[in-house]
Formats: sequence, C-alpha cells, structure tokens
Amino acid sequence: MELFRGILGGKVVKAQIIYLTGFMGSGKTTIGEGLGKALGVTVVDTDKWIEEKEGKAIRELFSEKGEGFFRDLETEALQSISQTPQIITTGGGIILREDNVSIMKEKGIVINLKCEVEEIFQRLAGDQSRPLLQNKNKKEIETMYLERKKHYEQSADIIFDTSGKSIRKIIQELKEYLLKN
Repeated sequence: MELFRGILGGKVVKAQIIYLTGFMGSGKTTIGEGLGKALGVTVVDTDKWIEEKEGKAIRELFSEKGEGFFRDLETEALQSISQTPQIITTGGGIILREDNVSIMKEKGIVINLKCEVEEIFQRLAGDQSRPLLQNKNKKEIETMYLERKKHYEQSADIIFDTSGKSIRKIIQELKEYLLKN
C-alpha cells in the first residue's frame, strides 16, 4: 500500500511509510494521530514504543541511563517498526543520528513539521514530561532549537510549516498534499 506518490527532488517517489519529524512541541504526535485517522492508516510513535518496551517513561530513561542509551533505543525502534505501511511519529532528537536519518530515507518519506520557536514556547509551557527541557531557560531551548534546525531541514523530504495553524487545518493540508501528490 502506498501512502505517498509524488515528485521529490526531480524524481518520482513512492512511499509506504511517512515519518513526522520536528522539534518537541511541533505537533508530531497529535498531527500524526489525526492524519492517521484521516487517511485510515496505522500510527506508531517511537517514544511510546520505547516506553512500552522498557516499561518506563522517557524522562526516567534519561535520568537513569542517559541520553545516549535513549538514542540507541530510538534507532532500535526505527529498525523494528519501519517494516509496514504506516505513519511513524518520532522524538524531537531522532534526526541527530545519521543512522536514524538513513533508515527513514531508505524506508519512506520524511516530513518535517516546522514551527516557530516562540510558538513552541507557548505549546510547551508547563510540560514536565520532556527531559531535555528540565531546568532550561528560554534562551537555552532556543539554542537547542537552532542547533537542530539544520538537521531537520537537511533530513526532510518535505518541510511543512505548522506555525499559527490549528491542528485541524494542519491535518487537512497535509492530507490534501499527500493525496494530491
């Protein structure tokens, strides 16, 4: 089953897996779930897969075993779940490892959900579930955002701006784009 057929970079692309990437708070999980319903497609979230496999919350894994261990689990998750047609929503740092980007590029198309940093601050206000945000001020989060921005852009087949749009609007536009192409 094809989830996408279109022209990317001058060549015809057929994809069975759609990966949603982006900075934390860009809407990957929420949009992925809505898009999955709209397209009638299964959605798998790498963070949820990891939590189920390990029996612990992401923040616990970070504090007990460190970021490197967690990044290894992300790669394992991608290798395991990138086998059947579906939408895969990813953690914000999944693009930091070249192995992860290679898996996603080989198995499907990568859609980066871009969002302006100010809107991300608003969306994440008070969220205690994100370990990389703990004890960080706005400037530190903005620095992390800017450091990752180039990775998101370089790894993406499609960059989709979610800034200032409702979840419903984003899902509608993405669905139309995917079905049109």
